[in-house]
Amino acid sequence: MRPLLVPNTTTTISRLLAIHKRDDAILFTVIFCTVLSLTPLLVLVGATAGFGLVLGILATLAITALIVRWPVSGLFVVTVCATLIEESPLAFSPTGTSDAAALVPTPILTDHLYIFYWPTQLEGLIDRPIGFLFVFILLVVVLHRLVKREKPLQGGGLLLPFLFYLLCVAGGVLHGLASGGDFRIIVIEVRPFWYLFVTYLLAYNLVTRKRDIHTFFWVVILCAGVKGVQGVYIFLAYLHGNLAGFSDSILAHEDSFFFVALLLLVMLFCLHYRYRPQFYASLLVLPFVLVALVVNQRRADYVALVVGIVVAWTLIFLVKRRARKLLVVVMLCSAVLGTAYVAAFAHSGGGFAAPARAILAVISPDYTDTRDLESNLYRYIEDNDLKYTVHQYPLGVGFGIPYLQPIPLTSIFPQIREFDPYYDYIPHNTIYWVWMRLGPIGYLAFWYLIGAIIVRGSITARRLRDPHLQLVAMYIVAVTFMEIIVAFADYQLFFFRNVIYLGLLAGILMKLPALDENEKVTNV
Repeated sequence: MRPLLVPNTTTTISRLLAIHKRDDAILFTVIFCTVLSLTPLLVLVGATAGFGLVLGILATLAITALIVRWPVSGLFVVTVCATLIEESPLAFSPTGTSDAAALVPTPILTDHLYIFYWPTQLEGLIDRPIGFLFVFILLVVVLHRLVKREKPLQGGGLLLPFLFYLLCVAGGVLHGLASGGDFRIIVIEVRPFWYLFVTYLLAYNLVTRKRDIHTFFWVVILCAGVKGVQGVYIFLAYLHGNLAGFSDSILAHEDSFFFVALLLLVMLFCLHYRYRPQFYASLLVLPFVLVALVVNQRRADYVALVVGIVVAWTLIFLVKRRARKLLVVVMLCSAVLGTAYVAAFAHSGGGFAAPARAILAVISPDYTDTRDLESNLYRYIEDNDLKYTVHQYPLGVGFGIPYLQPIPLTSIFPQIREFDPYYDYIPHNTIYWVWMRLGPIGYLAFWYLIGAIIVRGSITARRLRDPHLQLVAMYIVAVTFMEIIVAFADYQLFFFRNVIYLGLLAGILMKLPALDENEKVTNV
């Protein structure tokens, strides 16, 4: 009988280290040769087209190499894009007027990065840079898995709701084309739904370890801090620390949503599980975030925050049975203090009273506030136009066709097209927008998808044993509620950054049970 050969452990480790060093040397050589060969070309391009383009090319090459080497880095790159970079160049009026001639560029740099829009010479392509980035990351993931002889992509528990909804979207596209819809507008309208699905796939296939979740939230916290610092800078340098007479937004509308999402995360850290590094980092950026949130003046986000906190508190109450008495006391005290704050400061001036005024403006508008009255009137007319269109087209009007306007919005706001070129296609209320475009079946498919995220997230939060993963599940469910609240008032389902973030969260949510099982096995 032949003796059993036991491999030499030291020799095996040495051999693996040698292979690793060889691979690193090859990678370094390839990068060095590539940079050396491209340098003259980049210098020539910089001299003729500007060195800003050269920096963009170098950044693209670096990100490409990073994603090819570590595909999960694509998840974090996408998260940075969604939470940090604006969809278009921003401008605001230092005087708070609505005159387009009085607008000045916002000096924050991140709104001039070509992520969600192209430079002028490249406009007209079928997709934005961020869309091509999604496709590239997916291809890298597929190739990596094919090399390892694994399944190229996995769909997860939300694949069926997503496919059902996308099938209805495809029907809306065909309906719109058959009815004479504008193909360019159709592409613009459908793009957010594609981004929602593809980012779900990215997150579900890229998240494999608990530390991926940690890194994701580090990116979210740090980017919220950067946006907060940008808001404070504008507030101090351009508004001189005074909000009197100012009624405009200084940052993108989406930034306020990310700000309130950070406040929700801090609340979860306080009441459920305190992951100290991220909790302290959140507290460090919190003052900047609060100031920027107040100055940005988006009313719907305050209401969404209240709803998100109630949802998160309910999930904590269901999970932490031993802490229920304390949770009830905290909720009652918070409700009393919150009500007293709104009652005391709803009719006051100054930045501290801004959230109270915003909440009251949603519930009971001040008829002396011209800005709120105009905003409410616009949305009221818009909603009635959408309902009228639904009644005229009970099966949906399809994409690419203007919705009907019994009361033309231009008769009340003649300059609306200067500020919103797609105002007659995409309304503020993107919930009614889905209903109007897709009819009852597509509307049902939309709520089936949202309901699946909420129900699965709530069940997952109760079944998980890892407290940090529980916190993540609660956060995702609460943010989904917040997304729907703001979508009733402020383009939430049309903004790329919001739907990308929601898609990433949905993908992460579906991976939490597997990560929890891995934690159990590791602990055993």
